Amino acid sequence: MRIGIDARVMSVRLGGIGRYMLEMVRSMAAREKAKDHEFILYPGKDIDSANLPDNWTCSQRRLTSRGILRSLSYPSLARKDRLDAFYSADYLGPFLPMPCRTVITIHDLIPIVYPRVTRFQHRLVGSFLLPRTMKNAAAVVSVSLATKKDILRHIRIPESKIKVIHEGKNEAFHPRDRDDRGIRDIRSRYGIGDDPYFLSLGISDPKKNAKNIVKAFSETVKRPGNRCMLVLAGKTGPRTSALERMVNELRIQDRVLFPGFVQDEHLPLLMNGARGLCFPSLYEGFGLPVLEAMACGCPVITSNVSSLPEIAGDAALLVDPGDVRQLSHAMERLLKDDGLHDDLKARGITRAEGFSWEQAAEELLDLLIATGR
Repeated sequence: MRIGIDARVMSVRLGGIGRYMLEMVRSMAAREKAKDHEFILYPGKDIDSANLPDNWTCSQRRLTSRGILRSLSYPSLARKDRLDAFYSADYLGPFLPMPCRTVITIHDLIPIVYPRVTRFQHRLVGSFLLPRTMKNAAAVVSVSLATKKDILRHIRIPESKIKVIHEGKNEAFHPRDRDDRGIRDIRSRYGIGDDPYFLSLGISDPKKNAKNIVKAFSETVKRPGNRCMLVLAGKTGPRTSALERMVNELRIQDRVLFPGFVQDEHLPLLMNGARGLCFPSLYEGFGLPVLEAMACGCPVITSNVSSLPEIAGDAALLVDPGDVRQLSHAMERLLKDDGLHDDLKARGITRAEGFSWEQAAEELLDLLIATGR
């Protein structure tokens, strides 16, 4: 069987979907049953090396970054390479009829469910083309039960077509001793110092709720005895500048760090060193940082909405993301209560053990093989 895969964003530098693709491809390639099939990756401008076996090839036919043009090119690729099945997880799969059966992964329905944080172009794609993509697909993978419910609420497709396959965690995300040299070095590299710190990620994304994180931290750090730091990591841009102005207006600039984009190999160390991950997102299709932090033994504060309770279970502090006071109270509890900290650490490690890329890849590979027959 010949299976084509849209690998345009297969790079950790390209965000959550890029990491998802890299982990899924690596894990599928390691499965024994994958050896009986041929896989063709269709790359974009630049993808990460995955050290794949000989039955996995990277096509010379590169995919454009323009979503609609890319989607229009899929049928031609499938015909030229005589594909039996085609897989895409880059948001917009084939919306025109394909000469082979297709499987797509839907990470979220942000342009439909939470349109105010997306650009007009993405809202149009989400409203008109994404539903057609799902209807054309032989199978739709949802990364969470919450996303599946969103699909059924907004898109008219049979429930039997949707399969929930949770994301996993990379083995780099594991607990380390607090005196680990790597943690000490990462504190020094980012200028964090010796005080406890809360870590937040993806601050340039408006749905990550960074403004409320800053407001809640300001309330927390100004209370007597609450000496701590806030590390706001993520790509810099206009929204980051607005956050920096807010930090200055609140007079907490000596307590807040903006390290910019964090290299992938540094993230497990930052999570291990943190007092907690603060991730009160307004909406997530899965929320991979929550899982990765738990796997590191880093206690998590996250939202009580969308997929986040599904992923965190009873191993995190759940808050209303719109309630600054509630978020601040959670920070203070985690900062001052060592018993709570240690309990959440243990619960998180146990919870994270139930998620793996190996299991996710096994389920996806089974689906692709069954679809292509």
